[in-house]
Amino acid sequence: MTPAIDKMSEPKIRSIMTPFLAAVALIFSAISTNAAAQSYDGAELYALNCSNCHGIYGEGDGILTPDLSVVLLDLRYLNDRNGGTFPKTFVINIIDGREVRAAHGPTGMPVWGAEFSRSEGFSDDAQERVSAKIMAISDFLERIQITD
Repeated sequence: MTPAIDKMSEPKIRSIMTPFLAAVALIFSAISTNAAAQSYDGAELYALNCSNCHGIYGEGDGILTPDLSVVLLDLRYLNDRNGGTFPKTFVINIIDGREVRAAHGPTGMPVWGAEFSRSEGFSDDAQERVSAKIMAISDFLERIQITD
């Protein structure tokens, strides 16, 4: 038989349990936030950050292309231009932009590694989120490849 909790001990139990439950909630919140921060929707990131220049479907026909000094290639044919293989490392480096790539041509494209770092921060955790965003965009571009 469980002893009944008298009225005097309820405040004590509450005073112990409230901070405990708050700490547990905080821990679960931090875990879920960290896990969620590592998973990004590449299509959404592309739409928000890339489509103005590269177009909604990656065709190089974004609303800003008339103002650009270069003609943007269709991103849906990266495989074809690379012997049938998606150039993942190259794409990641171009999106990140912090590594200068002469083969990419003019440096007019925003340096998304730096841009994402400004919004995320420069800690190790923040740089993991930046890398996850860049990887998500690269994965999206790989998914939209057209093959003959």
